Amino acid sequence: MKKNLLFLFLISIFSCNSDDVEETTIEEITNMGLIINEFLASNENCCPDSSGDYDDWVELYNDSNEPIDIGGMYFTDTIDDDDPYQIPDSNPLITTVQPKGHILIWCDDDQEQGPLHVSNKLKKGGESIVLLSKEDKTIIDSHTFDEQTTDVSMGRDPINVSEWVFFDNPTPGTQNN
Repeated sequence: MKKNLLFLFLISIFSCNSDDVEETTIEEITNMGLIINEFLASNENCCPDSSGDYDDWVELYNDSNEPIDIGGMYFTDTIDDDDPYQIPDSNPLITTVQPKGHILIWCDDDQEQGPLHVSNKLKKGGESIVLLSKEDKTIIDSHTFDEQTTDVSMGRDPINVSEWVFFDNPTPGTQNN
């Protein structure tokens, strides 16, 4: 949490004068752990899950040099949620994000499809995405978004990851482009 706040503080300081700002790519960020990297809040024809369903999704990126198991962590679409959804910790082979790797969380309320299918569906009109730690439910990363366009994802700019941009060609599970 402290690393995330420090990162945001440094970005806000350097963003005051755009002439002096150096762009930061996802490969240059290290040791933040998990970050929300891209999401699609209205999926009709873009990217099906393994069951062939076109569900909303959130992509997490592990920028550390160690694998991170998201099993046991909490996921919600509401800031200050009193009852966030806990990602099952029963299958670390599925819920572990490899170093410099990506993982998709399907926001479809179809938990019978596996541990990466959560009870929260994203709202096309806008809301929040929040990932919480398993120990004390502190925020690991969050992003609040406004209205979205169907089959257009939103994610961190591949050139400057502090900026969020739209992708006409979503890139779930891979580097944003």
